[in-house]
Amino acid sequence: MSDHTQRLEPERGDGTKPWPLFVALGLAGSEVGIVVGLGPVAVAGLVVFAASLAGILVDAGYVDRPLPFAAKTGAAFVAVGAILAAHGTGTVSIALLEPLTGLASRGVALLVAGIATLVGAGLLWTRRPADERPDR
Repeated sequence: MSDHTQRLEPERGDGTKPWPLFVALGLAGSEVGIVVGLGPVAVAGLVVFAASLAGILVDAGYVDRPLPFAAKTGAAFVAVGAILAAHGTGTVSIALLEPLTGLASRGVALLVAGIATLVGAGLLWTRRPADERPDR
């Protein structure tokens, strides 16, 4: 009797994607920037986080294009950052956030990172050739 079973080897794609590393570096960088008081490091970490999150979702097939998702992430950063900054500076009082401290610096970092992400996504969008831009 002969053995007709085949050994199935998993198909290897084009290698490991770098996105998880950048997500971790982005989050760690943003928190280190906040704790140490280095605003540009915090903003850069959040921008790296937003871009790598868009890359992961495109690679996984959850979204078709990374730029609109990155822009939406930037808009969410702006909204949440504005709320945290307003509460942290005493402009708006939110009872749920009262026991927390350091919200002003986190809010400003989120706000600036959101604006940078929106501007970056917009610049990349305009640099694409017109025939490659989808209508939506």
